[in-house]
Amino acid sequence: MLKNISWTDYLIVVAIALAIYYLFVGVRYFSTEIKELLSGKRKLRFRAALSDPNGQYEPVEEQSQQHSGSFEKTTDDDFAEVEHLIERLKTVIADASRRELIPQEFKQYLGMVLKEYPAVKYSPLRSSINELITSECEKYGTVTLKDEEVDLLWKEVAV
Repeated sequence: MLKNISWTDYLIVVAIALAIYYLFVGVRYFSTEIKELLSGKRKLRFRAALSDPNGQYEPVEEQSQQHSGSFEKTTDDDFAEVEHLIERLKTVIADASRRELIPQEFKQYLGMVLKEYPAVKYSPLRSSINELITSECEKYGTVTLKDEEVDLLWKEVAV
C-alpha cells in the first residue's frame, strides 16, 4: 500500500494539511489582526533579529523601543500632527527666506509656529523635526540655525 504513494503525492498532501492547519489557527486565534490587515487599519511589520556580542539574538523592535522610549505609543493623530507641522515649517521657512527676515524675527516667527503644536514638544519625532528645520534653513541660506538654537525655540513652547 505504501509503495503506491509517490513522494510528490506525499508532499502535496502534507502541504495541503499544513495549509489547512495554519488557516484554522489563523482564523481561530488571529482573526481580529487578519481583519485589521485586510481592511488597512494595521500595517504588516516584520521583526528582524540582530545578534549582540554575547551571541544572543534580540528582536529589532525591542532594541529600538529601548532607545526610543515612547515611540510605540505614538498614535496616528500624532503622526498627522507632525506631518502638518512639517508642511507648515517648510512654507514658513520658504516665506521667511523670500521676505529676508533678520535672524531674531525669523526665530520669533518659527517659535510662534512651534507654539501651535505643543504636543510635538515631547514627541519622539522631535529630533527629526529639528533636523528638518536646520536642513531647510541651510537650503534657503538666509538664516542658519544650529540644533541648540532649535532646542531653545522648543523650550519656549508651553504645554
